[in-house]
Formats: sequence, C-alpha cells, structure tokens
Amino acid sequence: MAKEKFNWKSLFVNEEENSNEKQVKPSSSTTSFPKETKTTSSKFPEQAKQKVSTPLNSATKVNNSILGTIVDMYESGFESLNMPGYDFYEFFKAIKAVGSNDAAVYKMAMTMAQSVDSKVDKASLIEGAGFYISEIEKVHKQYATKGNAKREQIQGNQLKQKESLTKEISALEKQIMQLQTKVSEKKIQLESADSSLLSEVADIEQKIVANDMAKSKILETITAVVDGIKNNL
Repeated sequence: MAKEKFNWKSLFVNEEENSNEKQVKPSSSTTSFPKETKTTSSKFPEQAKQKVSTPLNSATKVNNSILGTIVDMYESGFESLNMPGYDFYEFFKAIKAVGSNDAAVYKMAMTMAQSVDSKVDKASLIEGAGFYISEIEKVHKQYATKGNAKREQIQGNQLKQKESLTKEISALEKQIMQLQTKVSEKKIQLESADSSLLSEVADIEQKIVANDMAKSKILETITAVVDGIKNNL
C-alpha cells in the first residue's frame, strides 16, 4: 500500500462505482473535508454512531443533528481515502459488517483478506490503519484550527461591540446626569421666581390698599371742611 497523501472526495459513489475507482490511484493534494451529501455509502453501523459522544473535557452539549452530520463527513472522508487493492479499509469494513470484536471474527477476516492478497498481514494492516488515522487527524486539526479561529473572531467582535455599547451607555448616562442637574437648577430658579413674584405682588397690593386709604382719608378731611363752610358761613 502506498504512503502518499490523498484527498477527501467532495462526492461519493456507490459500491460498484467505488470498486471501479480502485483501478485509478487518487491524486495527492491538501486534505480537506468533503461537502455534505446524501449519496454517501459504506457508513459505520448505527451501533457505532451511538457510541460517538462529546469529549470528556468538553462541557458543550452537542446537538444530535450537528453531531450526526459531522460523523457522516468523517465516515465519508474515511471511505474516500480508500487505497487501490486490499488494505486496512477493506479489513475494517469486513469486521464492522460482522459487528463483533471476537478473535474468531478477526482470524476469519484475515483468512479472507489473504485469499484476496497474500501480502496482507498484521503488520501491513497496522501500517495501513496508521495512514488513515494520520489523515483523519490532519483533517481534524485543520477544522479545529478553523473553528477556533472563527470562534475567537466572533468573540472578539462581540467584545468590541460590548465595549462600544458600554461607552455609548456611559455617554448617555453622563448626558442624563447633566440634564438632571439642569432640571434641578431650573426648579430652583422656578421656586426663586415664585418667591420674588409673591414679594413684588404683595408690595404692589399694599400700595394699592394704601392708595385707597390715603384717598379716603384726604377726601374725608376735605369733605369735613366743605361741610364746615356750608354750615358755618
């Protein structure tokens, strides 16, 4: 089995097409996830999917739909890495098809593998598994890096937005305080205006009353003199 680096395919074919593709060696390129598709084949058995869980060091609860989609992508990517000839991938499929880890199953699978290719042995299978594991780890690292970068970008933008809003709120609160101060000053001016007005009105009212009293007093005196004239002359 060659040790070259292979792509994750964007589209996946059925078993017959996959068998035909075994005659052509995939071209080497940068490893990347395939696009999501509903035509994927050779998936892990359902019992294997049920065992997939969130890493123990993660407190994030993963939505089952999202988890299922990502698991499908890894399974499809694993399939797309399949090398020409009989290697670990075919052995893996044979074991998973039986769904058992009994020693007898492994021995039977090895017998069948060697009937297809006499060069298949324990060492070649382990070496082949190393290739697939390495490629899957590369893809995982690539997407983990992108995911972490995207998360940091979003969190950074969120932090900037919160800082901007905090500044705006602070400025508005300052304006509110300034307006409250002005309102207090105007209330004091209003109270002072009322007090000043009352004082002026009271003074005017006293003058009006005094004016009436003064008129009455002088007219009373004049009237008395007029009466004296009339009566005494």
